[in-house]
Amino acid sequence: MLQHVFGWVFGIPAFDEHGATLQNLSLGLDPVAASERLRNAVQHNTEKAGALLAAQGIFIVADTFALDHGWPKIQILVSLVSLVVGAFLVMSILRSTMRMYRRRVEGAEPMRAIYNLLISRMIRFNSALYLTFLSILLLAIAAMSFV
Repeated sequence: MLQHVFGWVFGIPAFDEHGATLQNLSLGLDPVAASERLRNAVQHNTEKAGALLAAQGIFIVADTFALDHGWPKIQILVSLVSLVVGAFLVMSILRSTMRMYRRRVEGAEPMRAIYNLLISRMIRFNSALYLTFLSILLLAIAAMSFV
């Protein structure tokens, strides 16, 4: 049950569904086309991470402006910390994807390695997205203190 909730929150299949999901992703495709489909998903995730990092940078500037102008410190500091943690998560997505190819493991499936990379990135991206949303919410609450 907890796996399904975790999967729903982070937009990934439950652990016991990974095999079936990987099989469904490659259904009817030759291995090269199936790998390309997964690589495209990884690339799309990387592009979203870059866009999120840019947005986080804008909100970090907004947080520092709020700190400089006497907004409620607790909300702004928590907002800033959540943005920085989210930014580190996003930057970890933007690392090289060559890590999974460093050494060949006998019996390892390349499709599984790409799939695992995608799942890992999806968890990190969605965590960073939630932290960014929390940060924006805290910034809005701090701004409401002036109304």
